[in-house]
Amino acid sequence: MQDNLNLKKGCILVSKPLVDDGFFEQSIICLTAHDSKGSFGFALNKKSSLLVQDVLEGFSDVDPIYYGGPVEQEALFYLHSFDGIPGAIKVGTNLFLGGDFEIFKIHYLKQRVNFTGKSRPKFFLGYSGWSEGQLVEELQQDAWLVLDSSKVNYPLNTTSNSWREYMKKLGGKYALWANSPQDPLLN
Repeated sequence: MQDNLNLKKGCILVSKPLVDDGFFEQSIICLTAHDSKGSFGFALNKKSSLLVQDVLEGFSDVDPIYYGGPVEQEALFYLHSFDGIPGAIKVGTNLFLGGDFEIFKIHYLKQRVNFTGKSRPKFFLGYSGWSEGQLVEELQQDAWLVLDSSKVNYPLNTTSNSWREYMKKLGGKYALWANSPQDPLLN
């Protein structure tokens, strides 16, 4: 399931146990860009207390907003499965980043009563970013597992408990860590 050599747009990064970083501890990141200039993605399992309706007019559903990362937490981003939104960037199989917000909103409002788990968009404050070579260096320091997104659950279904679920699926030493507290000093 792990393939650290396959670091690319659309892959899933899972922080290893005890990564010892306040934000990235027990994080699952969807990598939406990776090239020679750096890497960019969103933490899929860091739910905030805000709802979309709290920050966007015209939205009345109870979609939560997630903390995408520690960079630019005042900016709102969204991942979705709406094909054909002008300006949207394809980041994986049936997965897009952003695009024309007014057209996105029309699709969202039209489909909100029919959303399935795989089609419900996910909203983020901020993003996770790495400068040139930084993410590769973190991989060499054994801080992340890299998973091919085709071998994991649909990224937009990721919940706050998904990190533990991933650890259990990976088995072995990771399965043992699935039940550890986020702060090992509390164990």
